[in-house]
Amino acid sequence: MARLSLTRTGSTDYRAYLRSPQWGFRRVRWFRDTRTRGVEPACPVCRLTLTEASSLDLHHLRYDGVGRNPLTGTWTAQEKDEDLMPMCRTHHEQLHASLDARKEYLGWDRRRATVLIVVRMIRRHRKKTP
Repeated sequence: MARLSLTRTGSTDYRAYLRSPQWGFRRVRWFRDTRTRGVEPACPVCRLTLTEASSLDLHHLRYDGVGRNPLTGTWTAQEKDEDLMPMCRTHHEQLHASLDARKEYLGWDRRRATVLIVVRMIRRHRKKTP
């Protein structure tokens, strides 16, 4: 599969993958495996946990391991655990708004841009909350 852009905008493949059963199973497996390791998934910005929220989004830092069989149309969901980041819906949407809108990140890989944006979001969040 071709490398997807930093953004989700305009990527029909990405949207189709997120609606696929393979992504649903991969998502469930990620949360299960993370908890099995004794880690409670939480948004890195606001620290809202999966237990508190009952649901968190998973942001892709990379798309390695995601592919589509051209003959069957089925997806391969083999992302590494470290290539997925739990986020509350609000902060995940803010992250994508930054990825979609800022020319500053053109030419950057998705992981590098995500890390910088999340660090900036954490700093802003800490300033707002005493």
